[in-house]
Amino acid sequence: MNLSFIEFLAKNGAMRFGEFTLKSGRISPYFIDMGALTSGATISDLGRYYASRIHEAYGDKFDVIFGPAYKAIPIAISTAIELKYLHRMDKKWLFDRKEMKLHGADANSVFVGSQNIDHGERVVIVDDVMTTGGTKVEAIEKLEKTLKAEVVGIVIAVDRQEIGKRRSAIVEFTEETGVPVHPIIDIHMAFNHLKNKEIDGKVYVNDKIFENYKTYMSKYGAKV
Repeated sequence: MNLSFIEFLAKNGAMRFGEFTLKSGRISPYFIDMGALTSGATISDLGRYYASRIHEAYGDKFDVIFGPAYKAIPIAISTAIELKYLHRMDKKWLFDRKEMKLHGADANSVFVGSQNIDHGERVVIVDDVMTTGGTKVEAIEKLEKTLKAEVVGIVIAVDRQEIGKRRSAIVEFTEETGVPVHPIIDIHMAFNHLKNKEIDGKVYVNDKIFENYKTYMSKYGAKV
């Protein structure tokens, strides 16, 4: 499944190669963009990969799938659908608002779906990647303080395997928050699988791109 997910991301433009400025300011030779998956078929497939990873990590021991606004919203919804379809697990989905709603039945709510969430329910957060983990900390605090929810884990598409303060950002994040992070794939796996591999007549990672990746990781890669 992991190798098919790598090819799925590359073929559908959700993993692109070149030169990209990240939110952290780092200049990366690749970029992960789940917003490129805009068709019914691709978002369904994406949900299937997430559902399989969540089922593998947690079985049935969670209640809610939470997707931070905005790009993770379709991930959360498609994952909930595929959990029902593939694993017969009927789980709730939830996402947050960038601004509090001031009117309507759910006025003063910072969540969509929060009226259906009971305090103390177990939440799995889904998102695309983790670089430093800052936005994930904000999501955990919002869920715990506002809904009194228990965040049991985070599932991401790709572990960038980058350094945080001194070590792996994911390792540091889990130690600081107590919340484990489960990637579907890691970036080392992706580049090694795609290097000079022809997929449907196209090579996504040639020698030059691979060398750029190695240079980037020599500077920002986590020492594990």
